[in-house]
Amino acid sequence: MMRRTLLLLAILLPLLALAAYGLFQWVSSPPGSGRTVELTVPRGIGARGVAELLADSGLVRSQHYVLWRYSGMEGEPPLQAGRYLLSDTMQVDSILFRLASGRVMPVPTHWVTIPEGLRMDTTLALLSDSLDIPLPVLDSLARDSAFLEDLGVPCLEGYLYPETYELADTLSPRQVMARIVLTGLARWEPAEGEDRHRTVILASIVEREAMVDDERALIAGVFVNRLRRGMRLESCATVQYALGRVRDTLLYRDLEVDSPYNTYVHEGLPPGPICSPGRKALEAAVSPDTSEGYLYFVSRGDGSGRHLFARTHAEHARNIRSVR
Repeated sequence: MMRRTLLLLAILLPLLALAAYGLFQWVSSPPGSGRTVELTVPRGIGARGVAELLADSGLVRSQHYVLWRYSGMEGEPPLQAGRYLLSDTMQVDSILFRLASGRVMPVPTHWVTIPEGLRMDTTLALLSDSLDIPLPVLDSLARDSAFLEDLGVPCLEGYLYPETYELADTLSPRQVMARIVLTGLARWEPAEGEDRHRTVILASIVEREAMVDDERALIAGVFVNRLRRGMRLESCATVQYALGRVRDTLLYRDLEVDSPYNTYVHEGLPPGPICSPGRKALEAAVSPDTSEGYLYFVSRGDGSGRHLFARTHAEHARNIRSVR
């Protein structure tokens, strides 16, 4: 009986060893189909969580083998969170060294340029087309009072700061909008004692009225001088905003449009910005040039984008006649 048992063991043990060796070879080898996987490792999941993630993604055959190989790494270096581009042809050790080194895959980005003077709806359409974000999602954020409160702005009109942005594809729509608004808030400060929102409103009008940089402060000064005297601003740009479209020439009936943005009818600043002003328009609104006492301006109409300025209505009337 003992002889039979010994004989059986002599036969089985080599077979078991061979099977164990074969199993080890299979477990330790990559799946090897040539599949590439973008793996996102969240923060704080630990080595066991990473091993499960690798197994679930099909990059390794066994999470237990991963943990065994990890325990053999000197010092068991922490596995870094991030997005990795991995292949199922990689050895487990290679994957672990990649995760320990933190050599994450480059995050795809898109470049988006927001020009000065765009209305909010135009800017949102631009972002939607450029970043492949559904426009209704952006429209919803623009009207989300809690989101606006978190950003510290009363509205998005006027606060989608004109600049060229590199935006990661991994950003959510909320993060995209926050990045743009907070960039603008960090770029400038209102004058001491001046309300930021009033400055943005004034800057938005200057942005739409001024065509050349060296006239921005003068045009801002005209509006400030008129406000100080209790005169209506009578800005064509605000009327165009009220109409919802830009016209090369406004008609007299346009100047009577029923809107709080019609500064030919209503005194003071309009209730909100009419576009997103750029840095130079904001600087002009912060430091308007009121020294000349100008109260009026009219386009020269010669293609230069420049204006004729006047201190009195009579002088303004002469300027109008001179450019016709």
